[in-house]
Amino acid sequence: MSRTVSGIILLAACASFATAHPVSGTYFDTNHCDNQGPRQAIDELGTFVFPPNELIDASSSITVLSACAAHDNPNLPNYVVRITNLTGQSWTDLFYVADLGTSISNEDGMAWSSMAPGAVGQAFRIDATGVNNNLMFESINANGIFEPGEIWAFIIQDFVSSWGGPAHAFDSLDFAGASTMMPGSTGSIVQMVAIPSPGALAMMGLGGVLSLRRRR
Repeated sequence: MSRTVSGIILLAACASFATAHPVSGTYFDTNHCDNQGPRQAIDELGTFVFPPNELIDASSSITVLSACAAHDNPNLPNYVVRITNLTGQSWTDLFYVADLGTSISNEDGMAWSSMAPGAVGQAFRIDATGVNNNLMFESINANGIFEPGEIWAFIIQDFVSSWGGPAHAFDSLDFAGASTMMPGSTGSIVQMVAIPSPGALAMMGLGGVLSLRRRR
């Protein structure tokens, strides 16, 4: 490969990274619906204000279906939210995180952004397992992977926005308390990866040591 071609590829990679808006924050369980374990936020997907490598399309409609039935209030509306992956890449470990001023009843836990650590939003993992069975439809493969071009449909239960916004308003950068700095949003789609327990980290370290010894 020539230096010119290598340089072009490097510049393209740098440009792609520069257009991204990675996030940082924390998720914790509240023993409400499902427990997901401690999580760290690393990226966010959203609508028109987001760059191409984090862009989705979204819409919503009222449904009579429940996600976490034990906590469903029949006097409040449930919504089916449909998101389409326009990023050109696959995503896993996606969570819905409510903005401040948005309330839901199928939370798994709470999440906050490092930009506003004192302001938490209700959150749940978008999946079709456990008590909070909210992921109704995957248009390509039913595997929990949000693939390029795929459409997902999931339930937000007892959705109420203090300013009357729609359930599919994912149009502000960052999430939870930090999202309210940019009005026009009611929630966020955030990638939350599991944080290994201290015991798991210790085992990983031990495995590395044993591997080095074998090589010697």
